[in-house]
Amino acid sequence: MSLTVEESNFLRFYFLNLKIASKAVRLYFDSVHPPAGLANELANSSATLKGLRFITKLQLKILYPSPASNVRSDDFDTTLIVCLLRNMRPRETAPSTGWDNLPIPGDTSTGADLARVKWYRNKLTHSEDGKLSPTDFSQYWGDLQVAIGRLGGPSLLIEAQSALHIVMDKSLTDILKLVRNCKQDVHDLHITQEEHTNMIENLKTAIENQKICKAQHENRMQKLNDSLKKGETEAQKITAELKEHKGAIDKAIENIEAFKREIEKKEDIIKDIQEKAVEKQNQIENHLVSLQCKFDKKFKEIDEQLVKHDGQMAKYEGQLVKNDEQITKQGGQLVKHDEQLATCEKNIDDMKELYATNVTSGKTGSVYS
Repeated sequence: MSLTVEESNFLRFYFLNLKIASKAVRLYFDSVHPPAGLANELANSSATLKGLRFITKLQLKILYPSPASNVRSDDFDTTLIVCLLRNMRPRETAPSTGWDNLPIPGDTSTGADLARVKWYRNKLTHSEDGKLSPTDFSQYWGDLQVAIGRLGGPSLLIEAQSALHIVMDKSLTDILKLVRNCKQDVHDLHITQEEHTNMIENLKTAIENQKICKAQHENRMQKLNDSLKKGETEAQKITAELKEHKGAIDKAIENIEAFKREIEKKEDIIKDIQEKAVEKQNQIENHLVSLQCKFDKKFKEIDEQLVKHDGQMAKYEGQLVKNDEQITKQGGQLVKHDEQLATCEKNIDDMKELYATNVTSGKTGSVYS
């Protein structure tokens, strides 16, 4: 049978939720509870998990295999993983709308993304006719796709974007039949949660087989889509970078022009300073030459005065020598005069003594007779 647009939308979104969203949830779970220590963490949380009223025996058997080291998150479905994230430490915080409702668009917390995957999974499981309108499909896909990117990282985001273009052919109608049969069985037979889990696993196997059958074709389409997406992303990135760089380049050009004007202004200032410096240097040199001439003339006058002074000094020295000779001569005359005075004084003294003697003897007369 051929697929309607609504049925095709339903299958595409079912594939996104069952294959890619579940993988994103598991990747996030492994980042919080690494596989190497998972067995120990489950053992430490056994009392809490075994006490949950809604957990099944099958789920407990998956969580606590024998030996315990065989436990793997690959064996956990999305419902069980969300349950573990809600009840194992560190417990995920519930979104403001709760775990059982679709979070508001602005809530991008991890709890909100887990609740989105869970809500859309339940929405698909309880679908009455296996159809999804284009409006709902576009809204649901965009909401779940970004949640997958936040939980699983860029690689899963790209995988989710590529899944939008997955090839739909007649073999995929079997999946739609299984979904319808699953819904009818749940309604008519009131199946248990364990049986429902088995049906989901069968659906996974059917999808996986279909994926393997179309692997080569999908790989070519995937590579083409990836190339187109990558090209678009690179083009957008390059456009954004060019736009950003253009602004930076324009800014740089403005700065360069401003620097150029500033440099030209500085060059004019430097040139003016150099011209003034040369003019000042010429003035200084002329002043120095003038001072040199003035000083040379002054020195010459001083030299002439010194020569004249030296002549006068020599004349004075000659006069001093002559005066010394006269003084020496006068000194000799003084000595001779002193000698004459001494002789006269002696003669006087002799005459006085003779006179005194004559007076005493009664002799009178000239002392010279």
